[in-house]
This record gives sequence, C-alpha cells and structure tokens, in this order.
Amino acid sequence: MNAKRAGMLMMSGLMGFSTRHPLLVKSLLRPLANAPLLSKRLMVLPRAFMGATAFEIHDVDPSTGRIGIGGVEEIMAGSKIIHLLHETLAARLAAEEKDRALYEMGVKLCTWEVSQALGSGRWAPSSLTPLIMNARILDEVREDPVVRRFFGRVLTMMSRLITDEGGWGHLDFDFSGLPLKVFLENSQEARWLGPSKRPVCSFYAGIVAGYAGTIAGEPFACRETACAATGAPRCVFELTRLKDT
Repeated sequence: MNAKRAGMLMMSGLMGFSTRHPLLVKSLLRPLANAPLLSKRLMVLPRAFMGATAFEIHDVDPSTGRIGIGGVEEIMAGSKIIHLLHETLAARLAAEEKDRALYEMGVKLCTWEVSQALGSGRWAPSSLTPLIMNARILDEVREDPVVRRFFGRVLTMMSRLITDEGGWGHLDFDFSGLPLKVFLENSQEARWLGPSKRPVCSFYAGIVAGYAGTIAGEPFACRETACAATGAPRCVFELTRLKDT
C-alpha cells in the first residue's frame, strides 16, 4: 500500500469514527473544538469533524462588518434573494437566457468559494488539499473504494458546512458511475419557484458544476433531471465532463 493510500485510509477511519460516535463528539470533542485557545489553532475541517458547526466556526469582525469561514468571506442574506434573482432577470431576459445567466453565476460563485476554502490554508492541512483537488480524483474515486470513502467523507463534511448549515439544503453524491449524480433535498429554488412543469434550479445546477469542476480541475456541465418544484421527492443533477461531450 502506497503512502498516499495509507494516509487516506487512516484519515477516513478517523472521520468515520467521529461519525459513528455522536455522543463522544458532542460531550468531548465539540467542547474541545470550540475551546478559545484550541479553536484558533485548529483548521475548519478538523473542527467540523470534532462536531463544531458552521456558526461556531465563522469569524465575525464587527469593526469592519465582515463575516467569513476559514478565510472565505460571506454575506448573510435571506433565501428570498433566490426568488428575486429569478424574478428580476426574468423581467429582462428570455427564459433560456435567464437560466443560463443564473447557471453561470452559480459556477463562478462556487468555483471562487471552493478555491478560496481549499487554497486559504485554513480549511485543511496542506498535505490534504492535493488529495481532494487533483485531475485524477474522480477516476480514482470510481476505481478505488478507499479513495471513494475518503473523498465522500471530506465532500460530505464540506457540504454540511457550506450547504446544510448555510441554508441551501442537503446534498448527497454518487460518483461511482457516469454520469456523476448529485442529489439535493430542500432546494431553496424549488421552494420559491414551485410548483412548476419543468426543473427550476438553474442557479444550483451552476453551483454543482462549479463544485465538481474546481475539485477535479476540469470543467463540467450540469443539468437537473428531477426537481422538487415539479413534485419529485428531491432534486437530481447529472454531471458530464465537457471533454467527453
């Protein structure tokens, strides 16, 4: 077993341990992760696996009016902004152009956010970042169960911080086959724009494409194949490598 695979196996085991022992995490690890002296030294992902929430990890600077998490600046806004984006653009653009604009906005936003998170040096140790972001990662995920388990746990935790605890809904991933699939529960776009006869989550489709493309280091196309706004139990997105189209 090479060192890279052994490292993934060890880290995946530690991640799995924290997932399987919620009482230990809640009673012991979470207080440690949020202890004033220790929290300033720990990175975002280790704190999250120790049970700290996105709200506890956020940095707030009242003197400048800035808020961020692990070096990624954010602005808190109500979910109504999603509806207003669709509504305002729809008044000026044809439906297809409006959806394309929102899709591209989602790609750019998530590309920036993930790049900032993993490039800031505050989310994960420098030794971990190349294991998550590299041009071979999606091939390795499909070929090696150790890599798949490790990658899945890291991605799930990042999604918990960014999407679940950011109010965007809950993501699940299936990267075992082609096309790659992402499942979203509690989509804000579907909530505000449904009921509808067609999928409505253009902005989120762009976010998913930006997410995958940034981590894999290559562009992806994303389309929504099922949408809660049309009555589906959850939204489903399919990802295709642009080089394969």
